[in-house]
Amino acid sequence: MIDDKKPKGLAERQRLFRERQRELGFVQRTMWIHKQAEEDGRKAALDGLPCEPMNTRHPLSWAAGWIDEKNMEDSD
Repeated sequence: MIDDKKPKGLAERQRLFRERQRELGFVQRTMWIHKQAEEDGRKAALDGLPCEPMNTRHPLSWAAGWIDEKNMEDSD
């Protein structure tokens, strides 16, 4: 009997997920998000402003907030 039907633990599922993602060309990076900059990006998206984060306190965090808010709007 093959153990493929046996439930896998969290660590095993994560390992398999990471392998699949790498095969698709993704890399995993850990990053810090500045809370206030992210919130400012969200507010800009709600106000209908374009995604222009370059002159903000932390552009990556701002853009992440803007994009996340736009994705939430699109899913409604």
